[in-house]
Amino acid sequence: MSICMEAVHRPDRDQSRLSGEHTQVVVKVNAEVDERVAPLVSALNEFDGVITLDSCQGDACQMAYVYFTRTGTSNELLSFVNKLAGSLNARLSARQNEYEVVLEWTAGTEKPLAVLRTRPDYLAELATALSDAAKAHKQVPLYSK
Repeated sequence: MSICMEAVHRPDRDQSRLSGEHTQVVVKVNAEVDERVAPLVSALNEFDGVITLDSCQGDACQMAYVYFTRTGTSNELLSFVNKLAGSLNARLSARQNEYEVVLEWTAGTEKPLAVLRTRPDYLAELATALSDAAKAHKQVPLYSK
């Protein structure tokens, strides 16, 4: 199936009303994701302003991952990731190579993306820690606006 979308000019509408900036809000939507990574995607989406973009549950040779960003500036994303990493470190035991949080900035993009990677056998434990952190930070925001 292919979808083609074209811009339509409607002279009968007052274009001056439409030319201003509109406030954007994050709306959480349903999306199909790999079954084993679903709890991690859901946990990240518990944080206000976080937008999950891509994920994979991994396998014996590949780490599981979730790419995400958040509304706001690059500095706000950096601050969020910094505080998220600290929150996860406080909740999880310090075993080697359980997970990593990385910022990736691709040339030509407006701001970086964050990616949370983990071994597939650690998905459930990491998802629980993320969900707990999201609930704890509903009272004390993990990031400032």
